[in-house]
Amino acid sequence: MTPRTSTALRHGGRLGRAAAVLLLVTVAALYLPHLMPGSPAVAALGPTATPEQISAYEAGLGLDRNLFAATWQWIADALHGDLGHSLSTGAAVTTELADRIPVTLELFLAAQLVALALAVPVALLSAWRPGGTFDRIATAGTFGWLAVPGFALGLLLIWLAAVQLRILPATGWTPFTEDPAENLRHLVLPALTLGLTEAAVFTRTLRGQLLDTLDQPYIAAARSRGMGTTRLLLRRALRPSSLPLVTLVGIGIGTSLGGSVLVESLFAVPGVGSLAAGAISGRDFPVVQAVVVVSAVGVVAATFAVDLLYRTIDPRIAHEHR
Repeated sequence: MTPRTSTALRHGGRLGRAAAVLLLVTVAALYLPHLMPGSPAVAALGPTATPEQISAYEAGLGLDRNLFAATWQWIADALHGDLGHSLSTGAAVTTELADRIPVTLELFLAAQLVALALAVPVALLSAWRPGGTFDRIATAGTFGWLAVPGFALGLLLIWLAAVQLRILPATGWTPFTEDPAENLRHLVLPALTLGLTEAAVFTRTLRGQLLDTLDQPYIAAARSRGMGTTRLLLRRALRPSSLPLVTLVGIGIGTSLGGSVLVESLFAVPGVGSLAAGAISGRDFPVVQAVVVVSAVGVVAATFAVDLLYRTIDPRIAHEHR
């Protein structure tokens, strides 16, 4: 078997597994209304709902058909860009997601920049002299920071920057296309809340990987040749140690589509998280189902991207699979 054939089979197997995962997630998402006690229509519309309203509600959710027929129809419609309509607003779910996804991705990318800007230098300095004064302070600080709930950090930042100093807005959002400067002002606090929380995780992950890398023979050889500390850390140690960090960032892209509910709700950011929160509280199942499936697609796509990036960062991985 040639390397090209082996690679094609490997990619084919990954695509098959990804399709199976997405199918299972779709079935589970469409089964959500069936998990509610009693009638989902009565629970959502109230006891005063007329039989016509109940029938229309159940038809909108596909409850008048068996699960497999409803799933097949939903997938067929989704492949044509139709994810259904919101039961509360009547708007197309595709349109609502198209408006919300860019906001969530902008918030996620800003948060990752904050997290990486803090985590990388702290982890490098800690790993260079493990057990030193800086390492002990950083280790204690990251462990303590991990214990701080995200909502508490967000409230603290609102109190400090919006209430006391009055330099940033506490809530709200301005699209970048309307006013870039105002968009940045509204972005700072939620991005700091997410980024500072993830910085502690990134620091612990990268520090541990750097310690393993710095014990490798090629690092000792580079030191013996007189390579400077900065060059050794940045050019020899950081790149092979960054693979777990790439995984965290890559998978976070997918999970951010549905996982930023708390921060988006706290700061009134009109992203996918706040859309999901409103849909859950209002029992708007088509929106919830679409968010679940789109988030799963994001995770699968990010997994493929991370795998490809692995091979770019460390070419040895590609050779090992030949």
